[in-house]
Amino acid sequence: MDSITVYEGANFTGLKRTFTADVPYLIKESFNDCISSVKVVGQPWILYEDANYQGSFKALEEGEYSVINGFMSRLQVSSLRLIDDDLSHPQITVYEHPNEGGEDLVLTQETVLAYGVLDNKISSHRVQSGAWVLYDRKHSDKSSILARAGEYLKNYGDVGFDNKVSHVYPLRAGKCSVTATILWDKAQVESERITQIDQYVYNNHTGLEQEITLTTSKAVEKYISYSFEFSNETSIKVGTSFALQGLVSIDAEASTTFIVKKGCTTSSTKSIRTEVSKPVKAPPHTKMTVIFKRKELRKSVPVELKIIRANKLYIETGTFRCEFATETDIDVLPIPLA
Repeated sequence: MDSITVYEGANFTGLKRTFTADVPYLIKESFNDCISSVKVVGQPWILYEDANYQGSFKALEEGEYSVINGFMSRLQVSSLRLIDDDLSHPQITVYEHPNEGGEDLVLTQETVLAYGVLDNKISSHRVQSGAWVLYDRKHSDKSSILARAGEYLKNYGDVGFDNKVSHVYPLRAGKCSVTATILWDKAQVESERITQIDQYVYNNHTGLEQEITLTTSKAVEKYISYSFEFSNETSIKVGTSFALQGLVSIDAEASTTFIVKKGCTTSSTKSIRTEVSKPVKAPPHTKMTVIFKRKELRKSVPVELKIIRANKLYIETGTFRCEFATETDIDVLPIPLA
């Protein structure tokens, strides 16, 4: 869940409060003008100098802030606001003149206008998606405006910010909460093959049926391998992790859990080596050819990912793959002895 924990002292000391929704008046929470350090989980929060989201502000993304820098001090935070916009694909159009006039620039990532032709020349904007902070210089908290999805500000002169923008920054979401459900009923076999492990020949020259136990001369490796693939359109950020639970372990006696982490190699292989013995009955006067074999399979299974971001539910899919070998079996080929 998205939250902000504010502390009375620097380095997360002293009295503290945790909030999960907007706080227009910190004075009503008995925590006005006393914040010195902050911990943010999930979506960004805006710390305002004045009550009811007024005055200068500071935007804080997910992380720990042992000291509040910029204009902020422990005597200057009076309201808090959670940014609950979808921040996955930000876009803003800024314009040279009021009312979307003059030259325009479509931005989808952090941009320093000083490196282009519109530095200190922006007079209006329209936000297509995301939440943005526009600064008069890079991360200057004392002179900035907040722009959120769907907003159209037709004249910066109305807010005293005409021809001042030099740095445009999209706020970034923190790690989301992901719950994965493996859709086993939709599993598909991608590949299948039979492999021979060992072979024995036994001749029963007697007139009686013989029961023997054959053991492979080779140690047989039992293995199971897991991997996970995200869809190309995933909004899950690098570093986000979640568990795939209820997978069969290699000994088939218990379930196991596979941890998936975006941005890391998401595969795991476990194996053990064991000898395999099988009882065989050989009829009288028969040559017995015994083949130890097993089936090797590769399956793919869709996975439903329920993502909670900014207290909103999003559904994505991924693909879980497993490779494994079935238990060793035998084929018995009897031929009468001459």
